[in-house]
Amino acid sequence: MNFKTAAAVGLSFGVLGVGSAFATFARVESMGKNTTYIMDDVSIFDNAANINLYPNYLIGEFGPYTQDVPTGTNKDPQHPNFGGIFSLSLGDENNPDPRLSIGGLFGRINNELMRYFPTKVVGETSGDTTAVPETVTNFDGFLGGTLSNGDAWGLHIYIAHQDGGDKTESGDYQVEGGAYASAVQADGGLNLQFGSNIDFEFSFGLARIQYGPEHLNFFDDGDFSFLAKSRAFFTLDALDGELVPAFSMRLMQAPGIEDKHAQAGLGINVALDRGFFWMGADFIWNKLKAHDWYFDYESGESIYDSQGEEHPHWDKRSDIGGMITFGIERNIWWDWFVIRVGGQKSILYTKCDVNEKNKSGQGICREDGNFFSTNPLADGTADDHVGFGFGINIEEKLKIDVTVAEDLLFRNPFQGEGRIFSRISATYSF
Repeated sequence: MNFKTAAAVGLSFGVLGVGSAFATFARVESMGKNTTYIMDDVSIFDNAANINLYPNYLIGEFGPYTQDVPTGTNKDPQHPNFGGIFSLSLGDENNPDPRLSIGGLFGRINNELMRYFPTKVVGETSGDTTAVPETVTNFDGFLGGTLSNGDAWGLHIYIAHQDGGDKTESGDYQVEGGAYASAVQADGGLNLQFGSNIDFEFSFGLARIQYGPEHLNFFDDGDFSFLAKSRAFFTLDALDGELVPAFSMRLMQAPGIEDKHAQAGLGINVALDRGFFWMGADFIWNKLKAHDWYFDYESGESIYDSQGEEHPHWDKRSDIGGMITFGIERNIWWDWFVIRVGGQKSILYTKCDVNEKNKSGQGICREDGNFFSTNPLADGTADDHVGFGFGINIEEKLKIDVTVAEDLLFRNPFQGEGRIFSRISATYSF
């Protein structure tokens, strides 16, 4: 989408947008689960150049509320986050470009990195088992700008860190000598316009994942990870929409684990009468290797034993298949109220190859074999099959997006309490 027209389009369509609306994690979660084929403010985490599409706005949310809570008790959603983007126009009243933008977000959990943290780690020399602490800094920083022709650039850094302490059951932070966890990512991106009908994006990032049981310097044990994403928006005037080819890959490395992923697909987004629709189809390839990782498939806990670093015995798990995704939203009753629904379905053919010396049945694969797998059916997370929600738009300034709990309409009201919403996010444009 052309940067010079993005602001005008956003104002014209409100919460609908034509791929470029001030929206949130809750909007994405309830309308298809990802932003690959639409331009949403969450797209700034895929390509930092996109911060220039969302000048001068604030964003915040309570965080996902998917944990089990006993009936009659209360527990707030975990991991709230908030931040904003501020822009300074260096152009004139006819053309805001060139423009300089700066932004930050506090509290976001980068699941693309955190998924490689085990629950506990066994020390290489001491043999002691230490819990991997929850990171506390969790900061996203952005710097970007546009050229006079509307082409944009952006830089992004993510820092999640904890060293020497951990949170107790009471919620206080105390000294925990062996506690260490760090995830750092630095990336940059471009958004280039070729005429008025083609918009091309590309981003590349470098990441570092480390954890205890002792303090590590940035260039100590471990390896670097690489991430790349690209996509293009081709305007389709006949459909009042866009055709979107996309490609992404990541080469992730963390202690005892290597994960390679490639994904390519084609999608479309279309503006409807008082609404918006998108869908996409992707080819997916994964190859995961791990050694000395042990999983409790009942509790979900994982342990990495770093004592096996010198003579690793790798287990392998590979996937190949595809995924279909879709999302739709539409204004109903009033112009300021929109409902949304979306979903995703992956079908992967999985092959497991367990090293003959790792027959414990607790690794990334329990045993050798082939089978089909899919994403979670209905666990309430952003990865499961279907989402539902609504949005409120107040004078094109304050916008609130809500993901509805998937069991809400099926719950027995006389059986006890339960969550009504699983995510609530908001933005304010000024």
